Amino acid sequence: MEELVQQYRNRIYGFLLKYVKIPEQAEDLTQDVLIKLWKNRNRILSMEDQEAYILAVTRNQVRDHFKKMTREESYLQEVILHMPTQNSNEYAIIQRHELQESIQSVVAELPQRQQEVYKLFYDKGKSLKEIAIELNISPYTAKNHRAQALKFIRSRINPEAFLTGAMIIFLLLG
Repeated sequence: MEELVQQYRNRIYGFLLKYVKIPEQAEDLTQDVLIKLWKNRNRILSMEDQEAYILAVTRNQVRDHFKKMTREESYLQEVILHMPTQNSNEYAIIQRHELQESIQSVVAELPQRQQEVYKLFYDKGKSLKEIAIELNISPYTAKNHRAQALKFIRSRINPEAFLTGAMIIFLLLG
């Protein structure tokens, strides 16, 4: 199975990159495809046309990625429509400050490794690959720590306040 993964890894990455256009996203999606393949390795090894299956899994990953992006985009548009219409910069600054304080207090409750990954990614702006190298873990492990941290933070912070604050920060920076 490892030989099969090595044989197709670059083809999977190239296929995904052609569609998503962002190398980091293509790498994340490649990792997701490889995990799916590994989980189904016994079934794949008994197949006659392994290549067709691998390419179908990859194609489905692209489709699922774009469906998710579409859902997130329409959700963000909905949030924007329901944001307070106050044009005051002071209001946005207060909201951002309150959100940052809330997030920092919740981040302090995270396990140590998740805190490290979160801070390196969001505070220092490092990529998952850079974090993996610095912490001597795999990029997939760094991605998992980041995802778990975000899940925990979202569960502890009022989702409406989190999204409104996130949108305010996005609008101020964007």
